[in-house]
Amino acid sequence: MKNMKKYVGILMLTVALLVSMVIPTTAANITVDGGVAGAEYAAFKLLNATDGGDGKFAYTLNDTYADILKAETGMTEQADVVAYINALDADGIKAFAADVYAAIVAADMDADYVSSANVFADVDQGYYLIAETKLGNAADTYSLVMLDTQGNENITVTTKEGMPTLEKEVEEKNDTTGATAWGESADYDIGDSVPYRLTGTVADKYADYKSYYYSFVDTMVKGLSFNNDAVVTIDGVDVTEYFAIVETEDGFTATANLKEVDEAVEELAITANSTIVVEYTCTLTDDAVVGEDGNLNEAYIEYENNPYHEADGDIDTPDKPSDDTPDDDEDGPSSSEKEVAIVFTFEAIVNKVDEDGALAGAGFTLYKNVEGNWTEVKVFEAGEATTFNFKGIDAGEYKLEETTVPEGYNKCDDILFEVVATYDVTKEPAELTDLKVMNGDEEVESFTVVVADGTVTTDVLNVSGAELPSTGGIGTTIFYIAGGILVVAAIVLLITKKRMSTER
Repeated sequence: MKNMKKYVGILMLTVALLVSMVIPTTAANITVDGGVAGAEYAAFKLLNATDGGDGKFAYTLNDTYADILKAETGMTEQADVVAYINALDADGIKAFAADVYAAIVAADMDADYVSSANVFADVDQGYYLIAETKLGNAADTYSLVMLDTQGNENITVTTKEGMPTLEKEVEEKNDTTGATAWGESADYDIGDSVPYRLTGTVADKYADYKSYYYSFVDTMVKGLSFNNDAVVTIDGVDVTEYFAIVETEDGFTATANLKEVDEAVEELAITANSTIVVEYTCTLTDDAVVGEDGNLNEAYIEYENNPYHEADGDIDTPDKPSDDTPDDDEDGPSSSEKEVAIVFTFEAIVNKVDEDGALAGAGFTLYKNVEGNWTEVKVFEAGEATTFNFKGIDAGEYKLEETTVPEGYNKCDDILFEVVATYDVTKEPAELTDLKVMNGDEEVESFTVVVADGTVTTDVLNVSGAELPSTGGIGTTIFYIAGGILVVAAIVLLITKKRMSTER
């Protein structure tokens, strides 16, 4: 009996020791934070985790991915594979994750867990590769992270989206002062060359990408014509020759693989803080819209979203990526939101009149103050016209001169005026909110302004010359009277002189 109790005690001690050596692992809840709403994720358990107690875990290969892990590490033994992964630094683990996921995609393997709600509930403890398999929106990029649950019941992993951004600007120039400024709106004369600037950034995790397709897509309305003079710089280095600049029906594209440009240009070192700038000009044409609708120019960028995608390496033909994820619903690169800039132009209307109404036979020249010099804008020769439309002028100081005077009328004084426009730049696109005609600090009341149409209208009055007297009229009568008075005065003077002579 004593021996039986002894054996039972030994058995119980053995069981207790076994239990203490292998503590059952609990399930884990994994939350993906920082992702875009609507994105979907897949979790691949690369390694099984066994909790040995005292914060120590034992890892074994998940048979599903064992061959891939051995191939990517170059190891054949389980312990060596685990040791290889354990020794990787931050950059190494990023590269390893990308290679492993690319192999999983190539093998068309199903995930252990999928989630469309950013949460993986009650998953086994282990070492996971979590991949974004469906983008949340057109601007989203694919995320890829490695995660060790390490016995935690709840764990959160934050994705690093870092989506590229774009800023579009147009240069405003004050012709009178010569001052310039970049912004979202400007006004120009028809025929002017309008400068534009695009400034793009790359993803925060740019360094993680094997390839980085990047394309500016710029479109413009009919009233703007691309001058095909785009210049591209990255961090101030001219890289225009490495971008494929293609003129389209309504604008242009400028495209390159930034990784290949980075490798080809020795003085470049593209980072997450780099900026890619495109500067170009458009001509404001006769098709330009006058008034508050303005002439819109918009742009967006297309960019790489798969860190594991590799291009073909041909710098002259940057290839547009397609989706390499298990979900084939998405295709191609991601794209930023559209950014806009708007150019306004106005119209001065001159009506030629006299006291009785419209008057033909006048000619006008409009001059503009360009940095202190009166520069000819447009000439209207004399003819039958009585209304003169100076279409396509911008804000600034002007002088209107009557260069041909209707026969029988006096020339009118030169008219000096300034067109002043006000914009609401908090709107996108910016809005024309006010238009005035000024002379110094005073508003010129003789002009009628229609803000919506962008027009300033005035009447120019000619008066006839002073009428000279004609023969037989009151003019000769005046001469006769004046002559008679002079004759009488002469007779009186003569008589007076004679009397004075006699008295002596």
